[in-house]
Parts: sequence; C-alpha cells; structure tokens
Amino acid sequence: MFEKGNLYDAALLPENFTTFADLGCNVGYFTCWLAHLARGRKLRGLMLDANPDTVREAQWHAEANQMTEVFAINGIVGEGSTGGSAEFFLYESNICSTSRLTEAMKRELKGKWTKISVPCVSIEANWRQHFGETRCHLLKIDVEGSEMNFLRAEQSFLRLVDSVLIEWHAWGATFEEIRKFLTEGGFSYIKTVEESGNMGTAFFSRNLATKSDSVGDEVTSL
Repeated sequence: MFEKGNLYDAALLPENFTTFADLGCNVGYFTCWLAHLARGRKLRGLMLDANPDTVREAQWHAEANQMTEVFAINGIVGEGSTGGSAEFFLYESNICSTSRLTEAMKRELKGKWTKISVPCVSIEANWRQHFGETRCHLLKIDVEGSEMNFLRAEQSFLRLVDSVLIEWHAWGATFEEIRKFLTEGGFSYIKTVEESGNMGTAFFSRNLATKSDSVGDEVTSL
C-alpha cells in the first residue's frame, strides 16, 4: 500500500498538522502514513474501529512508532446512544465491515459475515478526555455508510475540526447530502480524491473566517 502510493493526496493535508482523528482506522494504515508525513513532529490523536482485533493492531502500530498520545478505541459512532451498544457486521477480511449490511453487499461479497455487538462511543467525549479544547487538524471518516449519522450526532466535535477527509457510501448517504451538510457547517469543498460507482472520497477544509482558536493553537491552512 505504501510502496504503490495507494493512499491519499498528501498535498491536501493541513500544513504542519499534529492532531487527528481516524474513524474506521482498520489496523492503523492512515496513522502510519501520517507519522511518515509528519517527519518527526509529535502526533496526538484518536483511532477508532468497530473491529476489536484491528483496534489492537492499530494500537500496536501507534506504539511501534512511539506515538504515545495516539489512542485506539473499539466502538461505533452515530449508530446509537453513548454507553449503549449496536450491532455490527464483520466481513471475513479487514475491509468492508459495516453496521449497514445490505442484500446487495451480501450478493457482491460472497465471504462470511459475522454479527457482533459494539460499544456506542462519543468522539467528542474521548477527544476532550485526552486533548481538552485542542483543535483537530484532520478528521478522517471511513465508517461504511454511517457518515451522515456520525456528522449529525457529533456536530459539537466538528466545531473543533479544521479539515475532513471523508469516504462516502451511497447506501448510507449521497455525496451531495454530505457536501451540503459540511458546507453549511463552515467547511469548503476542496476536491474529490477518488470516485467509483456508489462510493468515493472527498476533502473539505474549514473556512478560515469561521475558525475559532480557543486555546491558542496555530490556525492551519492548505
């Protein structure tokens, strides 16, 4: 993955970023990529995934890269009340697992699906527990169809976020729905990174005029 460059456009990332949240972190690929791009800067952030096995691997990758302030969380966002639980469907590989298993997905992906129960968590609560009012320079969202549920549930956290890299899935929400929500929340659409069939990835950055710097962090821009 790293050797072939099958990741994202590094030029989009905020300059001198140090904080991030990775939702749908899998085993920590994105975090390792950020560590490479940070070139020695100390990173602080959250990694979240509904699969407890991949969360353990993500935490191992953070520790192996001496990221002592990057924390891995097993949980699901936008699919239930914090403190409760929600069902989640694990695919036999580390990809494509989802809280919204459709008949079309079953037909397309012939492998084994396993239903588990996952804790419902609040990203804002976890962020404030570890980092207080510190801004989140980059939020990556890859939650397999739960995008709009997360965005609606975590609007307070979004006010701490400077930029968003989001993968959308049409069975959960269209790109236009996501774009409308984020632009109304003060983000500007920058670029569609990739698009294929009923899914894609896009980058948004908060308008400089709407940023609040409540703790004196340097405001970053593209």
